[in-house]
Amino acid sequence: MQLRPNGRKQGIAMVKSGCRVSIGLPVYNGENYLAEAIDSVLAQSFADFELIICDNGSTDRTEEICRRYAASDPRVRYHRNPRNLGASANFSRTFELATGEYFRWLAHDDLLAPECLDRCVAALDRQPDAILAQPLVGLVDAKGTVKFVGDDGLQAAASPRVTERFAALVRHPRYCWEVFALVRRDIMAKTGLLAPFSCSDVVLCIEMGLLGRFALVPEPLFLNRDHPERFSHAVLIDRAASWRWWNNNDRARLLDLCPSWQIQLHTLRAIRKHVSSRAERRGLYLGLLRHVLTRHTMSRLVIEPLTAADPRIQVLGRRIKCWLRGRKAPFSSVRIRPGSEVPK
Repeated sequence: MQLRPNGRKQGIAMVKSGCRVSIGLPVYNGENYLAEAIDSVLAQSFADFELIICDNGSTDRTEEICRRYAASDPRVRYHRNPRNLGASANFSRTFELATGEYFRWLAHDDLLAPECLDRCVAALDRQPDAILAQPLVGLVDAKGTVKFVGDDGLQAAASPRVTERFAALVRHPRYCWEVFALVRRDIMAKTGLLAPFSCSDVVLCIEMGLLGRFALVPEPLFLNRDHPERFSHAVLIDRAASWRWWNNNDRARLLDLCPSWQIQLHTLRAIRKHVSSRAERRGLYLGLLRHVLTRHTMSRLVIEPLTAADPRIQVLGRRIKCWLRGRKAPFSSVRIRPGSEVPK
């Protein structure tokens, strides 16, 4: 094994309490891309990490794949839930089991470039006032071909001013890729993690922005896979199915099926929780109000309670919207197959 400049050994490292990086990989029936995701982690040039895989009671070959990797590399820790806890609880479980100074999530269908951890750890070590490191993201198709590279407009999130960060993070729609950033674990512990409702990644990103500035790494080191079975193409179009995916139960209130309402309410709570300055708090409330009054957000706040009870109304609304824009409407149905536990 070779020594890195900082004295750490490359290659397989023994798992120990307090490693520098913990990677949480929540998965349910992820046999399609899981091995590729794990391989991308094990190929990292930065070796001082642990990979925590939490299997949410998969019924396909996920368990077999995970146990094979856990047996061959001591950095891989496999935990299988006795039953499906819902995606939210499974995400949280990976964080609870983490021991690293830094933490990040990885979906079973995404990939890390070999230098991802190295560059992100270096960015956080170099910028102690930054709470997370976010690289450029390459959006890839089912075969791994890069379609485009972007930063989701996060430049303002590197600002030391909380109002500027908030303005960048509250806008919608966004990819919210920074939910997969490398984060200081003690900072992540102050958040509500991923709450059990659709689009809770929006709230988590806002929360992290309230807690500190982001370090941006100008290299495409994280590959986000777009494929027909991903969350946003399947479960997310049916709010009741999305609720079941997050919680693994059918006991949903009307508010539970209205993600835009949930985002605004949880954002208000996050501001009260994390911002002590009255002046800054007033500025953030005003920024949130401006966001709520935009046509995009206001239309959703009005429409969601009306369409929550029947997904067919949602589908009809989408078709009308596409027709008005002159686009081909999505008349073909999407078969919902359990896949990666990640709100994309």
